[in-house]
Amino acid sequence: MQPVYFAHGYREREAPFAAFFGKLLRKQSLLPSLDPPSESVNAAKLERHLRYTKGLVAIVSNRDSAVSPHIRFEINMSIRMGQPLLVFFEDTLSPDMFPKQIPKRRFSATSYFREVREHLHAISSLEDYIGRENIPKFVSPNDHRTCLLLGFGQSSTPYHDLILTLIKSKGYSAIRIPIENTSPPIDETMMAEVRSADLAIAFLDERDPSSMYHLGLAQSCMVPTILLTTHQNRPLNHLVPQEYQRLYLDSKNTAEGFIKIEQQINLFEEDFVSLDSDSEADQYANQLASISSHSGEYTEETRLTIIRELTMGDKYTTGQAGAVGPGAFSTGNTFNQIWQQHSESIDLPTLVAELGQLREAMRAEAQSPEHDVALGAVASAQSAAENGDGPGALSHLKSAGKWALDVATKIGVNVATAAIKSATGI
Repeated sequence: MQPVYFAHGYREREAPFAAFFGKLLRKQSLLPSLDPPSESVNAAKLERHLRYTKGLVAIVSNRDSAVSPHIRFEINMSIRMGQPLLVFFEDTLSPDMFPKQIPKRRFSATSYFREVREHLHAISSLEDYIGRENIPKFVSPNDHRTCLLLGFGQSSTPYHDLILTLIKSKGYSAIRIPIENTSPPIDETMMAEVRSADLAIAFLDERDPSSMYHLGLAQSCMVPTILLTTHQNRPLNHLVPQEYQRLYLDSKNTAEGFIKIEQQINLFEEDFVSLDSDSEADQYANQLASISSHSGEYTEETRLTIIRELTMGDKYTTGQAGAVGPGAFSTGNTFNQIWQQHSESIDLPTLVAELGQLREAMRAEAQSPEHDVALGAVASAQSAAENGDGPGALSHLKSAGKWALDVATKIGVNVATAAIKSATGI
């Protein structure tokens, strides 16, 4: 089966549409892959996922004569990438809401199940275009995963060393694109590096032509991109949900900024879920209906609940991660298992308090970018623990490393010390 990005609404009346079209996609040998609703999302995560699929199918329902801006953004991604695209839109919406160049097929909210032949024909045409063979990308990936650094100029200086150290700790090689003395057309080496990059982190504060050109090039090559700015009043595009736009970082509070950047990268690396059977499509629709929000707002627990319900036996399938355990949340199967083993000895309120003490002690001793990264990891762990996310706290503490453990041992915060040992395996 060929994987396709499955974009749809999450509200109660939209749940039957998701189940119905998910089954039709499977009938035509297309594997619908989707992201359960949650409170957190960013553009880089969606861009990364689209690169793993062979096309996009969007189910667009009528929301008070308007269209979900999130689905609009997903359609825009597909157009930008040049991916095969098919939009099913509710027949009470005007087709003029979508670009005339994209394939569209209307459906009726009251009789869509009677229009099976028409819908299958549209999906069959998409499947014929995609083909049955899973041909790999022509551009081979790098030997080591890479992160493009774009627009790193004077405004973003406080974050340079922090970001370099952070991406290194997460296993990325940095490719820093100069913001001066480069002009199009670029040479084949730079083009290959841009096209094969796994991630880009871009500051929008440098407005020189070279910086903007390389950002546009990365976006046109569909490199998943995290947009940052140190200018709080930099304007937003009112047509695009704020989650997909630039993130403000305070140049005077790099500890808080570090947490935001790490959260964005962790979100980017979070996987999607594939509906591998008709029963999973039904389960998914039932869960959407049971937890539906008229405003379309959900918590992170919503996502975890749906993933648990999609569990089949001892495993469920995520987009690129394969089979993982039934308790494996977005923070990773490993840390969920560790938390289950040690949760009785790690009291979360105590952990929150002790991580606060540990941060203060580490801040007083920090002397290098590596220390700043460890400090940010402890701050992220404290934030996760405050939200009741034990596995998430352990995930962050793994990045804190031996220095954090040494400081915790020295100041006698026993619960924090035990948590770091559990997370790092030291």
